[in-house]
Amino acid sequence: MQLGVYGVLLPVLFFGLDAVNRSSGISSFTQHARGYAGSLARELELGDILESPSRTVVFLDGSVEARECLYAAIELNGRVLGSSVTETPAWVQQRGDDLQFEKSSDGIYAVAVPLRRDRATGTLYLGFDKQPTLAQLHLVRQRIIEALAVYGVASILVTVFVARLISHPLNQLQLASRRVAQGDSTAQLGTDSTMVEITELSRDLDNMRSELVGTAERLRSEMQQRRVEQAERAKLESHLRHEQRLATVGTLAGGVAHEFNNILVPMILYTEEALDEISSDHAARPHLERVMKASNRASQVVTKLLAFSRPMAERPFEAVDLARVTAEALDLSQALMPANIELIRNLAAPGASVLGDATLLNQVILNLCSNAVQAMRDKGGILTVSVGSHDDGTLALRVQDTGIGMSADIQERIFEPFFTTREVGEGTGLGLSIVHGIVTSMGGVISVNSEPGAGSDFRVVFPQAPAAPG
Repeated sequence: MQLGVYGVLLPVLFFGLDAVNRSSGISSFTQHARGYAGSLARELELGDILESPSRTVVFLDGSVEARECLYAAIELNGRVLGSSVTETPAWVQQRGDDLQFEKSSDGIYAVAVPLRRDRATGTLYLGFDKQPTLAQLHLVRQRIIEALAVYGVASILVTVFVARLISHPLNQLQLASRRVAQGDSTAQLGTDSTMVEITELSRDLDNMRSELVGTAERLRSEMQQRRVEQAERAKLESHLRHEQRLATVGTLAGGVAHEFNNILVPMILYTEEALDEISSDHAARPHLERVMKASNRASQVVTKLLAFSRPMAERPFEAVDLARVTAEALDLSQALMPANIELIRNLAAPGASVLGDATLLNQVILNLCSNAVQAMRDKGGILTVSVGSHDDGTLALRVQDTGIGMSADIQERIFEPFFTTREVGEGTGLGLSIVHGIVTSMGGVISVNSEPGAGSDFRVVFPQAPAAPG
């Protein structure tokens, strides 16, 4: 009876462990291969490697020389480029993606990952060597066989004497192995037996299970970390592109402003001289006065452009109580608000200061409140202005409204000069560009979070000024 039990148990135990070993090994191999291929694809899509065939070949050479894959090739717009280190098989395009580990019989696991670069599409082809994984699976299988053989021989020798002592721990191992075979990676291949042979066997089997499961967990953790890093990298790149575009627009605005100023100065001077020389009842005087008025308005636009395009270091900065300045600006702004707009003040951190200029800060607050009122002028709403301090030593000013909101495309351009969503004649499009210039000159950062129909949330963060001695 006992021999029959062992005759059934040993094959079940072997096939169960072998199934777990093979499933975990193949899963780890394929996940690593596809994770590596996906990482290369994202790097190619985000970088500028594909813009140069030579850089593309060098990039592929690096993957092969690092022994991550047997061959590497890229098909883009009908053209196939392969690594110069090893010959690219002619069948890579026809074979495509193996998907299943057992699909190929030539010892190569082929992976094909689609690429998208701007409007161009293509495919990254990689081939991975299956032999090390197969050899590892075979080695683990041999160890399982050796361990089970030792266990079987020992069991047969002592069956007559310790049948009762052995049957219980074997039943425990059998149940645990079935759980492992069914995919329960937390199942422990252990027993409560005091026999050395059984406890050593269970420990070896559990160590083997732990190693396979640990390898899979490490690979999953590395892949997750790479995904997080790629997402953070994409976010930083987007922010950098936005700042670079604003800097470029600022430089262009400064150049245009100087050119217009060179045109306006003689126009204003000659107009003033002409007004001084003609009588008050001269027929041309009204026309000259209109020219003078239009020139002065153009000069104000030039001044705003210059304010956006250059830092405001000319003003002496001093410690300014942000909550106090905000309260003063809101007192002025509230008097001009329509009756259908409710103003809520959350002005915390009294006495906390930022290094800046009170007049410029006042201009920032009034501009943001004016835009919020404009967004709610038709249906009304709630305007919430908050000031608070953070543990990282910064002060935050927030202006939130329940207006019409903005799309992502508009949010990308709102700080550019002359960009406006208002009707012709309702604004110059310089308000937020000047706000951006003022905030930047004071060492602060301005951002916006908005969705169409859900209002807008402008957030301005300044470094807190150090407290005065004493």
